[in-house]
Amino acid sequence: MRKRTLSLLLATALSISLLAGCGSSGSSEGSAASDTAEEAEETSEENTESAENAESAEPVTLRTLAWNSMVGHLDSALAYAAGYYEDEGLNIEMTYNNSNPENIQALLEDKADLVSAGATAVLNYIDEGSDIVIIGGQMSQGASLYSLPERADEFTELSEETLAGKKIGVTRLNTGDIALRKILIDRGVDLSLIEFVELDSQATVVEAVLKGEVDLGIAFLTYRQSAELQGLVPVSYLDGEDEWPGYICCRIFTTREKLEANRDAYVSAMKANIRAYALIQQDEEATVEYALNELEIDEDTLRSQVYEYGHLGLNPNPDIKNTSEFFQAMVDIGYSEGNVDITDYIDASVYEDALNELLEEEPDNEIYLELLADDEATNH
Repeated sequence: MRKRTLSLLLATALSISLLAGCGSSGSSEGSAASDTAEEAEETSEENTESAENAESAEPVTLRTLAWNSMVGHLDSALAYAAGYYEDEGLNIEMTYNNSNPENIQALLEDKADLVSAGATAVLNYIDEGSDIVIIGGQMSQGASLYSLPERADEFTELSEETLAGKKIGVTRLNTGDIALRKILIDRGVDLSLIEFVELDSQATVVEAVLKGEVDLGIAFLTYRQSAELQGLVPVSYLDGEDEWPGYICCRIFTTREKLEANRDAYVSAMKANIRAYALIQQDEEATVEYALNELEIDEDTLRSQVYEYGHLGLNPNPDIKNTSEFFQAMVDIGYSEGNVDITDYIDASVYEDALNELLEEEPDNEIYLELLADDEATNH
């Protein structure tokens, strides 16, 4: 701020000097130059006062909702705990509420400004007419397909031959449910030959596999360790090269009205989340320390899920490519009607502006450069 004020004063001094030179041949011109100099000085004082007022302005407040029962919203939790939002000029009023519908409804009722929620929920709200705009990512992947260990060899290939007549336990609209069905459709599998048993929770899915009530079951990241401790084994993480490596999960979003009214604040929020993502990649100990202050999770589970599992993405990229494919998969399997062009509801420029600002500050930051390459591959 001092540099800006100094520049204004230098510019004013230069203007006065030029005006004095132009008015040296006559007294009336000299008087005009004197008047102009006084006006310039007043303008300089006003600019200085304006700059000082801007420097002391109150941080912009964003009422923010996220989950704290899992690592899926870790970017936002870390950005909050580490003070990155504050660094970027924001006052984040963070509330953790582990319900996608309640959090989205709060946004629509103007009880929140920035929300993270599961992709299926927010995409369905958009498809049903809500003018929501996705500006960032939180999580991708994180689901596993499990079987009893003695049956794992039956499912080394997921095809119509191995799955016809089988029962697969799922929780409807779960990320893994959608990813698996899309993978099978892409392989030409007739889904009508498989019985998808829709159960009320992930824990119920795991129990059904253990009891032999279903042949396979999809367990989300939060239930992975429980499933494996009880003896189940993963036959697929759904993210192989011949499956769906980039399938998305939780997204960050706001309403179009809020974004247009205060875009700079949302760019700042994404800067904070990008910095949090970089922290995850670069400093495990600091990540764990901050995360344990925010999440309802024990340290061993946190380290296992974030640093050992290997099938979890926490990229803050809104990812137009995979988000569009995910929405189309929802349409193809009858979970959404496909009323909208979903790309009209994803604004990657907010994320890109945030990333570019960070690169101006740290042009050699390897994590930011990796995110830039990823942005080119998924948003253009």
